[in-house]
Formats: sequence, structure tokens, C-alpha cells
Amino acid sequence: MARAINQLREDLKVVDLVIELLDARIPISSHNPLFARMLAGKKTVLLLHKADRADPDATGHWLSYFKKRDQDAISFSIYHKHSISQLIGYLKGEQGKKQQSRFKRPLRIMVVGVPNVGKSTLINYFLKKAVAKTGNQPGITRGRQWIRIHPEIELLDTPGILQPRITADSGYPLAAVGAISAGRYDLQNTAFWLINCFQEKGKFDLMQKRYPGIKEKERACLLEDIARSLGYLQSAGKLDLDRAAASLLRDFQEGALGRVTLEEVPSARNG
Repeated sequence: MARAINQLREDLKVVDLVIELLDARIPISSHNPLFARMLAGKKTVLLLHKADRADPDATGHWLSYFKKRDQDAISFSIYHKHSISQLIGYLKGEQGKKQQSRFKRPLRIMVVGVPNVGKSTLINYFLKKAVAKTGNQPGITRGRQWIRIHPEIELLDTPGILQPRITADSGYPLAAVGAISAGRYDLQNTAFWLINCFQEKGKFDLMQKRYPGIKEKERACLLEDIARSLGYLQSAGKLDLDRAAASLLRDFQEGALGRVTLEEVPSARNG
């Protein structure tokens, strides 16, 4: 952690703008509070990544929420050309703001985000589209490369990744979207939590489409129904609930359960 923090601090000295990736399904839990402190004073745009797997209405509410707080935010998916064009357009706009002197240079950006939020996917997309590597820049430790992703935009391709501080409130959301490794959480309890979210949000019909024959009931019994629907049996006909829980979580993470957002915009009372 200390090494990642020091690396990030060094990188921040040489970039103009930071893209912070959030999972559009859990914008609160996928934000690392440490970023807020470290990025203070640095121009930042929030990218609500994997928006193609989130409820579009909920994403709209989140964008409005951030706008009211004077925070730039963009709904994004690498599978939607419009959102990619919107991001590039935003970056080009920021690059234009930097040209206030005779000295012109590309806008320098970096991407940060908690593990498995999609940072590598975004960076790899940029790398495939990159015009060229521009090599080491003055003040950058040897070995760290700038990638020209647009004639006027450069990406630092080795930003650090910081693990989020797991709390009671953020643990289940992070586990549900796959942002923390399976060994760090209980599969069945996370599945129960996710089932409860679908029930509370009136999205249970999406589970019924994926797992024919299941009926809305108490969460533990419902996981048993999912195991039966999938034919997950152990010896002597015992249901394999861990396997069912893993399949449920994987289906949600891959968007097979529809577009569902797990976290709502905070109420005015809660800020």
C-alpha cells in the first residue's frame, strides 16, 4: 500500500487530469476515500464505468448528483461508441483549456480506480487505439511510458492501484460486482445480500428470467431454488449452494441478470 501511495503521488505531479473510474452499479462503494485526499486540487473527472450493466435511470440520477456538487462525471462503457466519443470530446475540451500560452503540449492524463473496476480494460482500449508511445518525459522515473491516445492527449500507462478500505457497508457491494477476490468474502452471504437488493428494488423478475421456476421467498430458500434450477447437486442429492451463489454473482457481474444499480443517490438529509 505504501509503495502504491508513493507511486501515485509521484504520478500526480506530472499529469494535468485524473480519470477516476467508479462502477456505475455501486458509485459509493467503488470510490476509494483515499483518492479524494490525494487528488485534492487536481482536476478530476469521474467515469461511471460499466454503465451498460447499470440501470440507465439510476445512472442519470447519479450524474445529476455529481453535477450538483460541481464534479465532472460521465457515463461510460467501452462497448458504446457514443460514450467513448463523449470521453474523448471531454478530454479534448480540457486540452483546449490548457493552451493559454505559446507552449503547446498534449494533455497528460492518468486513470485511477479500485481493483477490478475496469481500469485495465479502459487503458487497454486506449493502448490499442494509441497513435504511438512517446517515451519517457522529463521528471518521470525511467520505465514509465506515455502513450499518445490522441494527437493532443497522452496517457501515463502505469498508474498505481489502491485497494479500497473494506467496511461493513462497502464489503457486500464490492464483492457483488467482483471488485474484491472471492477468498475475502463469504459466497452465500454475498448472494443473500444481492438477492435482497433485487427484491427491495422490485427486480426479482430479472432473476426469474435467468433461473426459470424460482419463486420469490426467503433468501436462503431462494438460493436453494437457484441451485435446483441450475442442476447443482452434490453427492446424495445435496444442493451445492456455494456453486449456486458463485453462479448468481458471476451472472450479475457479467450483466446476465439485466441492468441493475445497487446503490441509490444519497438523500438530501444524508448528503
